[in-house]
Amino acid sequence: MEYFDVVNEKDEIIGKAGRDECHSNPDLIHRTVHFTLADKNNKRIFITQRSFLKPNDAGKWCFSGEHVLSGENYEEAVIRGVKEELGFVPTLVKEVANHIFSYAKQTEFVRFFMVEINDENIKFDKEEIIKTLWISPNKLMKNDFDLSEMTRYWIKNVNWKIIF
Repeated sequence: MEYFDVVNEKDEIIGKAGRDECHSNPDLIHRTVHFTLADKNNKRIFITQRSFLKPNDAGKWCFSGEHVLSGENYEEAVIRGVKEELGFVPTLVKEVANHIFSYAKQTEFVRFFMVEINDENIKFDKEEIIKTLWISPNKLMKNDFDLSEMTRYWIKNVNWKIIF
């Protein structure tokens, strides 16, 4: 069973709980990371379309993400997530935003990261992701993509100028 650190609104660890418990009790704030790849030369970001078999946000376009496991820090979770979902180990990750997302059954303290990419070969997990796309943040905001709620939040609230 996976365990997550439980945190307060200031992101201070106050306990530990299992995945199922965290996903059924909105009072248990747990840590999550979201990340996008950044192609700085062409000012594009990487977005994925989730598999229709996923229980949450099936078929929606979104940034990749991972839960932060108990005892793990945010950067370690990003590196693990990039390796698991996109098939390479990143060399540069940078936090660019954070937000608390609250839902009926769970609450997550999410930190959003930029992963700089150079010549890495992306090999995405075809059971998790059905399509990928490189796009500028401006075009993504203007197009009619079926975005997850969190992705829509990041698109509007990340200061993309600090990435490019």
